[in-house]
Amino acid sequence: MGDDGIGLALLRRLMTVVESGDPATVTHCNEDEDIARWQPTCKPGAIDEVAHPGLLQATMIDGVGFLDGGTAGLELVDAIADAEKLLVLDAVTGPGDTGDIVELHGDQLPRLLKTKLSPHQVGLLDLLATTSLLGATPSEVAVVGIVAANAELGVGLDPLVQQALPRATQRAFTLIRKWQAATQ
Repeated sequence: MGDDGIGLALLRRLMTVVESGDPATVTHCNEDEDIARWQPTCKPGAIDEVAHPGLLQATMIDGVGFLDGGTAGLELVDAIADAEKLLVLDAVTGPGDTGDIVELHGDQLPRLLKTKLSPHQVGLLDLLATTSLLGATPSEVAVVGIVAANAELGVGLDPLVQQALPRATQRAFTLIRKWQAATQ
């Protein structure tokens, strides 16, 4: 679905960076080719797959769990309820122009997440409300996203989105390291 693949592209890049500890690790990726083949060729061989919700366990790297939420919707409730801190990587509809990076935390989330990029998407606010009713919400929630150009049928990311991937990955990595430092 076009730029709806932003979250997966960011996830794969971030896994590489967390594994190496160095944001310069990902120097070249062809997201169009990788997403079309569903093969994460832009990360080291030590990470072969991203855990999917049906597997119930995230892929762990350096104390960070990675989970491809894809179109899972309410299947993600347990994973979110178990998370101490939650970072969502996704395509967003704004604010801003195509390729702009959006980072929101806590109380800022409702203004972004009231709208869905694609019709299959269960809103993050719905998932957080459900985990709150269960009495198990992450202590911190943030979103790092890139403003999408389109989410129409087709493979490949908009060129402006592709250019933003390294900077968005850096923002996500910086946030993870900040969270890790605060818990040590």
